[in-house]
Amino acid sequence: MPIEKKVVIVESPAKARTISRILGAEYFVTASMGHIRDLPERTLGVDIKNGFIPIYQETKKKVVQQLKEASRDATSIYLASDPDREGEAIAWHILESLKKSTKAPFKRVVFHEITKSAVNNAFQHPAEINMNLVDSQQARRILDRLVGYKVSEILWSKIERGISAGRVQSVALRIVCEKEREVLAFIPQEYWNLMVNLEVDPSGSGKKYQARLYQIDGKKAVVATGDESSKALDSIRSGRDFKILNNEIKPKKRYAPPPFITSTLQQAAGPALRFSASHTMRIAQGLYEGVDLGTSGPAGLITYMRTDSFTIAKEAQEACRSYIASNIGAEYLPDAPNFYKNAGRAQEAHEAIRPTDVNRTPNDMEPFLNPDQLKLYTLIWKRFVASQMRPAEQKLTTVDTGVTGSDNRNFTFRTTATETVFSGFLKIYDFLDKDKDDKTDSTEEEEFMTTASLSELAKDQKIHLLDAKSEQKFTEPPPRFSESMLIKTLEANGIGRPSTYATIVNTIQQRKYVDKLKGKLIPTELGFKVNDFLVANLGDLFQIGFTAEMELKLDKIEEGEVQWQKMLEEFYKSFSAWVGEAKTIGAPEKEKADKILHIFDSVQAWKEPEKRGRRTYDDKKFVDSVKAQFEKNGGISEKQWSALIRLSDKYKEQIPGFEDIIAGLGVTIQEKPEAPLGADGQPIPPEDMGKYKEAIDLLSAVKTAEPGAGRGGRKFDDKKFILSIKSQLDGGRNLSPKQINAVKKLTTKYKEQLPSFADLSLKLSLDAPSAPAGGGTDAAPAANADEIRDLLTSLSTVTAWEQPVKKGFRTFNDKSFYESLDKQFAAKGNLSVKQVAALKKLAGRYIKSQN
Repeated sequence: MPIEKKVVIVESPAKARTISRILGAEYFVTASMGHIRDLPERTLGVDIKNGFIPIYQETKKKVVQQLKEASRDATSIYLASDPDREGEAIAWHILESLKKSTKAPFKRVVFHEITKSAVNNAFQHPAEINMNLVDSQQARRILDRLVGYKVSEILWSKIERGISAGRVQSVALRIVCEKEREVLAFIPQEYWNLMVNLEVDPSGSGKKYQARLYQIDGKKAVVATGDESSKALDSIRSGRDFKILNNEIKPKKRYAPPPFITSTLQQAAGPALRFSASHTMRIAQGLYEGVDLGTSGPAGLITYMRTDSFTIAKEAQEACRSYIASNIGAEYLPDAPNFYKNAGRAQEAHEAIRPTDVNRTPNDMEPFLNPDQLKLYTLIWKRFVASQMRPAEQKLTTVDTGVTGSDNRNFTFRTTATETVFSGFLKIYDFLDKDKDDKTDSTEEEEFMTTASLSELAKDQKIHLLDAKSEQKFTEPPPRFSESMLIKTLEANGIGRPSTYATIVNTIQQRKYVDKLKGKLIPTELGFKVNDFLVANLGDLFQIGFTAEMELKLDKIEEGEVQWQKMLEEFYKSFSAWVGEAKTIGAPEKEKADKILHIFDSVQAWKEPEKRGRRTYDDKKFVDSVKAQFEKNGGISEKQWSALIRLSDKYKEQIPGFEDIIAGLGVTIQEKPEAPLGADGQPIPPEDMGKYKEAIDLLSAVKTAEPGAGRGGRKFDDKKFILSIKSQLDGGRNLSPKQINAVKKLTTKYKEQLPSFADLSLKLSLDAPSAPAGGGTDAAPAANADEIRDLLTSLSTVTAWEQPVKKGFRTFNDKSFYESLDKQFAAKGNLSVKQVAALKKLAGRYIKSQN
């Protein structure tokens, strides 16, 4: 009887180790290292004409060969990839790659947690590959490829090479850009908060509380200016007796949150643990695939982390209830298990994210987990246990205190306090306040701590005023997105799915479309540029509603309700029309294109090809290639049109009637850009670039500083910049005014390493830096140096500085400000325009007052 060889294929080595320990020696467990086939990188890889058939290629040839070797003499092959679309697709690709190399039957095994019982149960009940899931994944992959490939091609021609668009990432970018424009357009409005400190018993019992102005004459209090605030305070301070108008006590229940699903885990881990979405998923993957628990061996600590279902297995629910009763207290256990309703299209067969064994507490797991693993496991464990506990019982007390002011206006002040009577689930889950990611300042009443027992205050009871004060505030702009809040918005709008949220958020940052500063997502200049182009020219494709509709269609493919090729066919009809229109933006009409191409027919003496850096520019070759394209497609692009217009001016001496032809085309030949300006404001002749080349040649040999962060979170790498400028100058191209300024700054920065610095500083006029491009300047002109020095000298004699003034969150300290400017000027020899203006104001105030 032949020996059985059972081969199990999973995605990762970590998962393989855990499963191998569970299954034992009779199974050979190996890893595919993720997908082994995908669409090609450099071509579309989709046969559109023949039913959108994907053209796959093996991406891991060595791994595939190893899998074939392992499977050749197998008696059974178990495909144990993850239980979702991607996992099903991986299993199918493995089957397709190996089926000709083995006679063994392929079996699909699915489990949502890597535990002995779950894995053994799956192997006892193997199934077939679910082709609906595979088709849904293929449709998503092809959709993403069509959009990414064809739209990115347009971005390359319209904006710059190397940038990309994505079916879902570009919608996420649109959402972030729209939010940023709301922030930029926001105009702060002044308002004032009025507070009173009150005493219950003026005899000095110590029972005091604080209240905020809530109403004036029965309407919501709005104090818009400092003048209104002063009048109200005067009226309140000289008003008649304060008394209790109302004291309302309401019981309130605070229910436990459901266990985590993918989106809520990412949303909670952001503010609570300061984890990015992608980091959260990496840590969760490790907890799911297995952690070495010492003598117990590796074990999966949580259920599958890509899920949108709140469902909990009955056994896990019962184990959790038993843990609560035994370890937390029977009074915390509800009479019946807590159940949570799933969203419309959630995968009911999946479970929520929970610990695989509730008895493995975070304290027990601490010796086996690294700090980040422990933090995330604790969050998941506490959330799961809390989800099966009683609600917290609280008492909300609202006290309104009134006074009739000296101007006969009735002022109502409100105090609220919440008292927890029974902690319920709050006894174990203490992350709720940290889950609230974006807190905004508002004019709503706040909760104040009070030393008085508010519930004892009786209606009409007289209250003594201790003091009244006001605080100037300004309305805040809408908060920018954090990663967790963007994921929440994507989920709420039906964009993306559990397996894609982290990738979407990560991609827009990797593409340099969005920066993350202090946890907030802010579009870059490139991000705005790309978004504005896409919204203006492919707005229908990147609408939130349309993207959500496509997600629903993918779900329907998964459920067997829609045929995947038919869905792609319907999509492509609209898509190809949108792309066709976008490609022709700015392109000339066919007749004009034909005329500009024929203008070169008379050119006989073409200039020799010119090499710049690694590229060779051949005018004749370029014109011939555009002609061939025009004859084939009947059109040319906007960039080709502009290039041909510029090129025609270069050869105008050989083109009869050139001026009339160009005028007839309705175009204007742009003047050649002026040469860069030197320190004296005069154009720098091309040959003068030699002195900058000399500086760069010397700078390329210095030991530069490590790359550091600059404004907007960008990394500045001196070495990389120096080498790029060197390449530009070596290729015969002049520097821009901004580049010239940068070369000067770097020469000064590294002067200690430049033996000929003294000579170089004279050549580059380093004592008088030139202005940045565009006419604007952030540095004060060198001519102002004496004036700045005089102002600073005069302020050095000031002996009586005003006390620091606090405005909002900022403190204004004249003395500290002067000292910082003096120190900067001594170090750099200049100040910014804004700093000079502020210095003049400061000197004007103090010099006059002390003369």
